[in-house]
Amino acid sequence: MDKSAYLDAMNITRWLSADKPLKPYLVLHDLDADLSDQIFINDVLRLLNVEIDQCEFDCEMIKGPQVIWDMRKTKVRPRVAWIISAPLTDLHTHADEKRYLWQQIFQHLDKVQQLSKGESNEQH
Repeated sequence: MDKSAYLDAMNITRWLSADKPLKPYLVLHDLDADLSDQIFINDVLRLLNVEIDQCEFDCEMIKGPQVIWDMRKTKVRPRVAWIISAPLTDLHTHADEKRYLWQQIFQHLDKVQQLSKGESNEQH
């Protein structure tokens, strides 16, 4: 059994060394989440212009990284994630959930594009 999976199953928070830099992004998932669909996860992250190796995957908030995707069944406030979706298993079986995810990705990209246009206009 994977040591990290065992600790997650026991709901044990892992100690993080200050020497090891945190990854800049965080993807939140349920404790029992099946994250084996790496292709789908990679596709979503790539659309957000984020590489999977830049992400920490955890069941709870970690101080430091920006939450980019919250795919937990029960959402908690504050909602700070770029996108919020149902868990992966629900996304694969419910078209409405997947459609809502794609809409959020589009809205996020549109927001980023608007912000970058505003910054380039200020520089001129």
